Amino acid sequence: MSLKKIEQVKKDKGFKIFDLIIYGVVAALVAVLFIVVFTTRDKSPLTGVRIYRKAEVVFEYRFGDEPSYTDAVEVNDDGSGITVTVKSDGDTNVVYIDKGKKTVVMKEANCNGKQCVYFPKIDNNSKFIYCSPHGVKVEPFSRDLESPDLII
Repeated sequence: MSLKKIEQVKKDKGFKIFDLIIYGVVAALVAVLFIVVFTTRDKSPLTGVRIYRKAEVVFEYRFGDEPSYTDAVEVNDDGSGITVTVKSDGDTNVVYIDKGKKTVVMKEANCNGKQCVYFPKIDNNSKFIYCSPHGVKVEPFSRDLESPDLII
């Protein structure tokens, strides 16, 4: 660098006004996205769930109604809750639906890692459970990720 260039750099301010405007816009955008993500979740009470296996609905249950399901699942209703066993090619996931508390939890899975067993219980319309190795997804009726609007 030439001495002239070094002297010019020394005289310049650290930030120019255009830099400060860009930083301000980025900070405002991050704040707005944070607020939108954490305040627009649908926390209404759970009305029912769907269980998918590899993008195919294999079980549906609306609290108070009879469940509907395909041959891909085994269902055991003990009166207070429903145990749904999803089996496919040696893969097994056991989902328990508590009718009284209106909650859903993944009880067992034979996949590596068993991350789906540690998902929090579904007790409102903003939660879901997903087992990636087996392709099993448990979602509330109102949750539809392919549509930006909520289906109620």
